[in-house]
Amino acid sequence: MVHSASLRWTLALLIAVSLCASCGSSGSSKISPASYVRAVCAAISPLERDVVARSQAVNKPSASATKAKETLQGFLAAIEQASNRALSGIRSAGTPDISNGSAVAGTIVEAFTQLRDAIHTAGAKANSLPTNSPSTYSAAAQALNTSVRSSLSNIDASGFRNPDIEKAAAKEPACKTLSA
Repeated sequence: MVHSASLRWTLALLIAVSLCASCGSSGSSKISPASYVRAVCAAISPLERDVVARSQAVNKPSASATKAKETLQGFLAAIEQASNRALSGIRSAGTPDISNGSAVAGTIVEAFTQLRDAIHTAGAKANSLPTNSPSTYSAAAQALNTSVRSSLSNIDASGFRNPDIEKAAAKEPACKTLSA
């Protein structure tokens, strides 16, 4: 049996999504930190739910490398779409009315842009995964996993560590439902 993607890949994506539980966006309007994190968490929640739900299918053993590849491709395409929707919601959240709010929001938007782009790149690479044998597929899928994890670890998460945003997120019910 072939695993279409490793559990570690899915966990890496969940970690990246969860890091954003206390993040925001770059819009032109200044809004309270509470309103900002509410909007951002509302944008992130569907992405996280989609990752969790779809990862179950990706992590199931598959009867063939071809089927495993198709499942992985479907997963990555769906997560890329969900990432685009989340990014749109984060951008429209506005700018938190905090010190350096524009910079914080800009860093967070950039981090989500990088997340979306990493998923897009992974999807393109998944299209060329070999399916001639389960072992060849597994090795190539593991290499893809390593590449994606490396891309995700290079995302600048500094905007997520703003004390005002973290404090507001800790009080926001919409953020408490996120994995982080």
